[in-house]
Amino acid sequence: LDGQSRRVMDVHGMYQYYVKVVPTTYVKLYGKEIVSNQYSVTEHLRHLAPGSGRGLPGVYFFYEVSPVQARFVEKRKGLLQFLTSAFAIVGGAYTVLGVLDFAVEKLMLSVNDSLG
Repeated sequence: LDGQSRRVMDVHGMYQYYVKVVPTTYVKLYGKEIVSNQYSVTEHLRHLAPGSGRGLPGVYFFYEVSPVQARFVEKRKGLLQFLTSAFAIVGGAYTVLGVLDFAVEKLMLSVNDSLG
C-alpha cells in the first residue's frame, strides 16, 4: 500500500481491505539473511444506502498472517553440473543443426531434380 491513495467520493461506502501477510526470509549466496514479509491486498467497496442496516460506512482492515514461512535460499551450482549443462546445450544445438542441414540438402536435391 506504499504510496497509494484513494479519494472518497461516496460518503455512504464501506471500504474493506483484506491484507494477507507471509513471513519471508531470503538467504543470500554468502549467508546474509534478509527477514521480510510478502503481502497481498484485496480491496472491496460496498455502497450503502442510508438507513439500510447493511453495515456502517467506514474503512476496515482485516489482517491474516500466514502460519507458513517462505524461505528463499540462493545457491550456486557446482562445476560438474555447469559443465553437464553446457555440454547438453552444445550437443542439442549440434543435433538441431545437423537435422536442419539434412533437410536443406534434401530440399536442394529435390529442387535440382525437378529443374532438370
